[in-house]
Amino acid sequence: MTVREKNPAAPAEADRLPQAFDIYGRVLSGVMLLLGLRQWAVILGVIAGGGGAFEMMTVPWQIATMHFAAVDLVASVGLWLRVAWGDVVWIYAAVSEIILHTVFYSTFGFDILIVAFHLLTISGFFVLFLLSRRRGRG
Repeated sequence: MTVREKNPAAPAEADRLPQAFDIYGRVLSGVMLLLGLRQWAVILGVIAGGGGAFEMMTVPWQIATMHFAAVDLVASVGLWLRVAWGDVVWIYAAVSEIILHTVFYSTFGFDILIVAFHLLTISGFFVLFLLSRRRGRG
């Protein structure tokens, strides 16, 4: 059951917020798909990752690369289907990567682009969420 089916709203012509949620989720799904495929390209040796070639990475880098190779693709599928667990897995992946590049910056380095991207997308999601909650009560 999708998020839209669980929360029937006004007709699409009158309320564009559910449609905005769907578009936001689908765009994020595409980005997460690309991020997951990038991790797999690192594992397969097509490109070098933040820690260099996969075989030469430290164990923490290898574990993080494998973790995000799986989690990013799972989040992508969930976001595309617009199911509730997709949002949860995506937020988990985003917060995990923020923590990776801020709290553990001595091991993984500080990647301002990744941190900023995830903070902006999470903020955008919560703005849409709060708007939909306010509209639902009004």
